[in-house]
Amino acid sequence: MKDNQQEIFPIVDEQGTVIGKATRGECHSGTRLLHPVVHLHVFNKQGDVYLQKRPEWKDIQPGKWDTAVGGHLDYGETPEEALRREVREELGMTDFTPSFIGKYVFESQRERELVHVHRTIYDGEIQPSKEELDGGRFWTIQEIREAMGKGVLTPNFESEFQRFFLEKIEKYRLLTEQIRALIEGETDSVAVMANVCAAIHEAMGFFWTGFYRVQGGELVLGPFQGPVACMHIGFGRGVCGTAWEQRQTIVVPDVEQFPGHIACSSLSRSEIVVPVFSQNGDVIAVLDIDSKELATFDDIDRQYLEGIVGLLYQTS
Repeated sequence: MKDNQQEIFPIVDEQGTVIGKATRGECHSGTRLLHPVVHLHVFNKQGDVYLQKRPEWKDIQPGKWDTAVGGHLDYGETPEEALRREVREELGMTDFTPSFIGKYVFESQRERELVHVHRTIYDGEIQPSKEELDGGRFWTIQEIREAMGKGVLTPNFESEFQRFFLEKIEKYRLLTEQIRALIEGETDSVAVMANVCAAIHEAMGFFWTGFYRVQGGELVLGPFQGPVACMHIGFGRGVCGTAWEQRQTIVVPDVEQFPGHIACSSLSRSEIVVPVFSQNGDVIAVLDIDSKELATFDDIDRQYLEGIVGLLYQTS
């Protein structure tokens, strides 16, 4: 078996606008025609990462471990359509929810790709295609780190995973330890919140980072970093009030699509809100973080920020 060299791919500019078309053979022959692809990184709830093994007949990186799903767009196909098709064909998955992470240009001696990167959390059954793959399995983050640079993984997976996941994970790991040391022994909750939001803001470079405290049946602005903000938010109102009401973290890829979003700043594009619980289980505050970019926050942010606010109960 081998790839169909006559498949027609769209040719795009770096913004993703289609400007022409070419065959697979032309795109992979050193012409460096920029063509779009979709990638999906599949995590389970334990944080392990599913990798597929490329078969030996592949014309690019045969026999190496690669991103769970990767495939080219057919001419006339959108990235969203291509992603659904490729995931179904390669892993047999249909009931998954992808999150768009970002896009970038990958270059090698043979090709140039505009890569649309997605991730999902999935614990269902995975059925790797026997025709397209040589199987697959979940890898721990440590296994991936140890395999890097040893010719086991594809170069584009290594660079992409480092860029979108390992760098963020490492930042959060160091930030968590910094905050743990910073607040140890401190009993004043306002002082703790002030230093926690400052540490997060400086380390991660978010647009707005702060706390709203539960006071008298509403959320009242607490310590924060960034431009001026709304001072009072009602129960169940906006992202913050909804996170309080539902007692769970809310990730919003596009704030304009969230019903009842409270626009403290027109520059905010995406948001994550994490409830802070006291020792007896009451919501005492929410941690609110905004970004100027769409779809900034994912389950990595959720996991680590929930861990960070979990440290605060000792001061409540």
